[in-house]
Amino acid sequence: MARLAETPLYYLGGRKKLSATELEFMRFIWKHPEGVSSEKIYQEFPQARGTKSTILYHISEKGYVDKKQCGLHHTYNALVTQEEYEHALLLQQIRDGLGNTSFEGLVAAFCGKTLSKAQIEKARNFLRELEDEMEDQ
Repeated sequence: MARLAETPLYYLGGRKKLSATELEFMRFIWKHPEGVSSEKIYQEFPQARGTKSTILYHISEKGYVDKKQCGLHHTYNALVTQEEYEHALLLQQIRDGLGNTSFEGLVAAFCGKTLSKAQIEKARNFLRELEDEMEDQ
């Protein structure tokens, strides 16, 4: 059976979405911000060694980790934080579901109508006020 083409995550520079198993491996890597050796990763997961190597290779090829050779093993460092990944997934779901990720578009979608120019400007002003408040804190 052929694999379906993966939709790129536009909010992560077009990287491909992680599979469920790849995401499990990334969650382990994210727990080690200083980097983690392949040996530690191999000890953590039950799959066959070759399968684990393939999963790590796919994660690396998708651009989520930097891999450095250290003796017989590799050290993996995350290039994307867990927060960045989850944020990109959420934005992608909103974009795919509503066709828009702008604040005004989301407000209009929730209201079930299109917004007037005045309403759009009011929403933008509200966001500016929120940004100003956050900068003052």
